[in-house]
Amino acid sequence: MSFNQMHIKDAFELPKETVLNEFYERIISIPIEARTNLKNELITVIGEERTRGVFIRYGWHCGVSDAEKAMSLQWDDEMDLVNAGPKFHRLHGYLDKVEILEMRFDEQKKCNFIEVLWINTFEASQYLKDKGLSEGPVCHTLCGYASGYLSKVLQQPILVKEVECRAMGHEQCKCICMPIEKWGEEITSDLSYYQANSMIKELDEITAKLKMERDHLSKASDIHRQLIEELLSNQGLQKVVDILFETTGLTVFIEDEYNQIIVKSGNLPNPLTLNTFRDSNTTFVRYSEKLSLLRTPIFYGQQVKGYCSFVYTGENQPNELDYMIIEKAAITSSLILLNESIKVTTEQTIKRSFLNDILEGRLAKEEMYKIAYYLDFNPSSTYWMLTFERFVKEPKIEHEIAFNEELIRHIHLFLKERTINSIVSQKLNKIIILMEYPTFESLHISQSTFINQLLKHCSRRFPKYRISVGVSSVIQEFSQTVTLYNETLAALRATNNRKNVYYFEELGIESVLFQIQDDVLIERFVNQHIGRLLEVDSNEFELIKTLFAYIDNGSSINDTAKELSMSISGLRYRLAKISEILNHDLNDTQYAFTLYLAINILKAKGKIEM
Repeated sequence: MSFNQMHIKDAFELPKETVLNEFYERIISIPIEARTNLKNELITVIGEERTRGVFIRYGWHCGVSDAEKAMSLQWDDEMDLVNAGPKFHRLHGYLDKVEILEMRFDEQKKCNFIEVLWINTFEASQYLKDKGLSEGPVCHTLCGYASGYLSKVLQQPILVKEVECRAMGHEQCKCICMPIEKWGEEITSDLSYYQANSMIKELDEITAKLKMERDHLSKASDIHRQLIEELLSNQGLQKVVDILFETTGLTVFIEDEYNQIIVKSGNLPNPLTLNTFRDSNTTFVRYSEKLSLLRTPIFYGQQVKGYCSFVYTGENQPNELDYMIIEKAAITSSLILLNESIKVTTEQTIKRSFLNDILEGRLAKEEMYKIAYYLDFNPSSTYWMLTFERFVKEPKIEHEIAFNEELIRHIHLFLKERTINSIVSQKLNKIIILMEYPTFESLHISQSTFINQLLKHCSRRFPKYRISVGVSSVIQEFSQTVTLYNETLAALRATNNRKNVYYFEELGIESVLFQIQDDVLIERFVNQHIGRLLEVDSNEFELIKTLFAYIDNGSSINDTAKELSMSISGLRYRLAKISEILNHDLNDTQYAFTLYLAINILKAKGKIEM
């Protein structure tokens, strides 16, 4: 009897070598170690999921081939073919033994459920030897083989799923075999492994993606090259946003660490409130129904010093290229800002040292003019000065210094935005601002408006601090800078809780006393001359006001009575009382001038109102 005429039940009773030679024209052996190495290389090249698909489909084709061989023999029903499957498994050395735990049939007596136990599969054994315990089933070839074999002999798509695996720590491997439609959504992810064209499709998609990424890299590299060229040519941030707008067609802007837009290119809605969009990573945020922003932080000194943003309208969203470009732009912007910071810091350090040398009298006039010319300060121009004094001090000296430096930097940015030629420094915990007056005049605003804008600018950054400002006059001689400083100090001594900006030119004769740097001496002068009067005077300061009006009217009884709406006798009584308290003749001109000066100091400091 020929082999093809044998019944399938009897075929496997023959010696293994005979069965192999009858079933297959030629057999090759593959060592398990070699197969494992191949699998590991595939995982490295195409990933674990795709490698799993390769071995599942390999098993599928082997199973279909053996099913066709089984069907070429004699068999009574499909159960003869199903029972031959485990024998093929052992014939190939896939495992040691197969136990069919359960088998179910449908109404037409078609097998539609099989639960099988696989004893000592080669895939589980090799995985345990090579890698240890697995997180999921590893018998991919066996599952593919059983799926292909059963699908062929049962003439319907069968999917075999391993539910327990020895590589996961189970005692043996167990699988369930069912028609695909009975599995439902449970095997949705498994079906892709059986699609022969899935890898080709994936490779096509990967190729297309790689091509797109190559094009993106090429364009991003070209833009980055342009940005670096502008960086090396000392171009500023405006050139950066112009290049980004020209190359991407997207509106772009850069803001500082306080969320104030400093440069922009394209059509930007104005204004934008950006202080709620602060993040240390690149993010795509919805600003409004019609506007979205792709924002990336600009770092230097390990701190966020600003943001670079692309603007998208409607439902438009960034692609991978946009992310690549904006991050490269942020790096370039960071380098530009760092370069500008070093440049500004160096320049400001030189200017501050120069101003301090002037105020300390360490420079001769000729040397002063020479350095001023070098620093682009015209010695023949006009100048004025502001001195800031802060009333809330930091508890630690290092915090105080850090705060003053931050305040100086903030003021410098304000002045730079308005192109005012200036020096900002500090002396005795006071911030000094020397400005070339013509550069201020080009703003075409009043001194008071300018100072209020500057104070508002500072209060936004430092809201808890109260700052007083002393304002000097305008001088025509650069060498008189010390005079400007003394004027601002005199003006600061006149500030009070109701008024934080005082102009030296608003001071009267009391400005002479206010130029004394020791406040204790000024208070002693006031107390020495009108202290007794202050002690007995009421809260309304009637006696002080009467004395001031009398001196202000040239010691004229009639003019003073008329101004105060008092009777002559009443005024004489009050003046006599004042003279008695002060123990001095009020008609003494020199003494009256001293009293007048003391009262003016009280007025200037806001302690009394006239």
